[in-house]
Amino acid sequence: MKYFRHQEFNLKRLIAEKKSKGLTVGLALPVCNEEGTLGKTIEVVRGCRGLIDELIVVDSNSKDKSKAICKEMGVPFINDFRASKDLGVRFGRGKGWNLWASLYYLKTDIIIWIDSDIENIGEQFITGLVGPMIVDSKIDFVKCYYERPKGDARVTEILVRPFLNFFFSKTKDFIQPLSGEYGGRRSFLEQLFFYSGYGVEVALLIQAVYRLRQTAYAQSYLGKRIHHLQDVPALGRMGAGILYTLLNIADEMSLVSMKSDINKILQQYASSDGKTFVGVKFNIVDQKLPPMVALSAYEKKFKI
Repeated sequence: MKYFRHQEFNLKRLIAEKKSKGLTVGLALPVCNEEGTLGKTIEVVRGCRGLIDELIVVDSNSKDKSKAICKEMGVPFINDFRASKDLGVRFGRGKGWNLWASLYYLKTDIIIWIDSDIENIGEQFITGLVGPMIVDSKIDFVKCYYERPKGDARVTEILVRPFLNFFFSKTKDFIQPLSGEYGGRRSFLEQLFFYSGYGVEVALLIQAVYRLRQTAYAQSYLGKRIHHLQDVPALGRMGAGILYTLLNIADEMSLVSMKSDINKILQQYASSDGKTFVGVKFNIVDQKLPPMVALSAYEKKFKI
């Protein structure tokens, strides 16, 4: 596996090399109530004009001003209801759903994703991610890593990394397997199944490592990354969705044998005084999404 750092890439040189190779690059922002950082993110992407040919926002039922921000800034805003209709599939919702749907709306050779809640977003998040695929035609998938705030990466270190090391040891060299900054060539991504929720990151990573040669995937360092940290109950719900995804993939790969269906109800407990606790149930709604090439709407649009 090859390693890169964002300092290796200069915007003007990347634009020139991209143009010389006849490549196009699209970026999709998955969004759910990110009005505080969305506008700045769009500005940074616009600052990379010439490198990024297409920019879209794919939304999961935001209740804030995200849609208005996109309208004011002239960025295509696609919600999950529209995606369901355009793709001709049963409605779904979640970060993974947004990433999956973006393959249909972007027409570019290379597709990248960055989270829309990054507080210190800068040009390096884009050049460091897409750079490896522009300079090296053998690389089909890039996963980024960075310096994170103290106390971050809790789900990664407590749940995901141990599970990956036990059952998917080929992924052990990935520094931040849940990184939201990654992407690949359309020709590769369109062949992959996705999961509709937070499990999408590990689902795509596992497929990349087990389908590609080591020379075809890479990691790239982006510097410091600051974003809002979720509370522990929210991380518990995230972890449940990721664990559901990991167990299903491990079962499909015959790494574990599931003797019964996984319970899709997570029960947590809430208390206002620390003495009385009330059970709160959450549905794990993550669903496996087929490779985009399997959809007739995608096949028709891209004339596969």
